[in-house]
Amino acid sequence: MEIRQLRYFLSTARLGSVVAAAAEHYVTQPAISLQLKKLEEEMGQKLFVRRGRRLVLSEAGAMLAVRAEEVVRGLERMEAEMRGLRGLESGTLRVGNTDAASVYVLPDVYRAFHGAHPGVRIEIMVGDTQRLLDALAARRIELATVTLPVPHRGLSIRPIYREELVVVVRPDDPLAARRGVTLKDLVGHGVIAYPAGSITRRMIDDAFSAHGETLRARMEISSPEAMKQLAQAGLGASILPRPVVAAELERGTLKTVSVPGAHFEREIGMVHREDEALSPAAAVFLEMVAARFRDVGSQKGR
Repeated sequence: MEIRQLRYFLSTARLGSVVAAAAEHYVTQPAISLQLKKLEEEMGQKLFVRRGRRLVLSEAGAMLAVRAEEVVRGLERMEAEMRGLRGLESGTLRVGNTDAASVYVLPDVYRAFHGAHPGVRIEIMVGDTQRLLDALAARRIELATVTLPVPHRGLSIRPIYREELVVVVRPDDPLAARRGVTLKDLVGHGVIAYPAGSITRRMIDDAFSAHGETLRARMEISSPEAMKQLAQAGLGASILPRPVVAAELERGTLKTVSVPGAHFEREIGMVHREDEALSPAAAVFLEMVAARFRDVGSQKGR
C-alpha cells in the first residue's frame, strides 16, 4: 500500500469521480483508476459502487476511509513539523479571538509573529467564546483565545492573563458624579451588558448575586465596541474590560464609576484540541502569546 493510493482513494470518495480526483492531483484518469484497482486487490474488497454518475463508498470503502484519513492526516502533520524545522517558511496560522482580544490584546503578538515568519499567512476568526469553541470542534481553526472557564472535555487549556472589568458611563451621567455607587444603584440605573449565558455575563451576574442583587440588563449585546459606544451615547452604564475603554477614559468621553465592595475580573486563555498536535505555526504563536504575558500576570489597571 502506498500513501498516494490512499490520497487518490480519499479524493475519489470525497469528489465521487475518478475524473475529478485526477484533476485534483494533476494526473491522468487511468493513473487514478490503476492505483484504485491495486488498492482494491490488496484489500480484497470492492471499495466503490456506482450510483448514477457518482462513485460512492462500499461498506468496506467507508471503513477504509476512516483509517486512511487518520494515516494521511498523520503524515501531513509530520510533513508540517518538518517544514517547521526549516523555519516556518510557509503555511497558514488559523486562530480565533474574542473581539476584545483581537483589537486590544494580541495585535503586538501578531506583528511580532509576522515579522519573524512573513511567509506564514494568518487567518483570524473573531467571535464570542462559544462560536470559537464550535470552530475548534469543526477544525476551522486550531487555536483560540477565549474567556475562561470553558468545558475541559477534548480541550487543552492554557490560562494566559487576567483582566479587570470596570463600570463606565458618559461624563455627564448622574452616576459619574456620585461616590460609593452600589450594585443596586446600577440595577436601577440601567446596564448595557453582555448577552445572558455568555461566560463574561455569568461572571458579572455572579458578582451581583453575591451582593443579593439580580442584574436585569437594559440592553444586551455581544460586541464590547458597541457597548462602549452605547454608553457614550448615554443609554446606560457598561461593564467592560479596562483595555477596551482605556482610550475613551483618557480622552474623557467615558468615566469610570467606583462600586466599593464589587470587583469584576475575568481570565483569558488559549485553547486547542487535545486529540491533534498543533501545527508548528500555531505552536510558535501560542508560545509567543504566553511569553508576552508571562511577566505581565494581569491586565488590571492597564
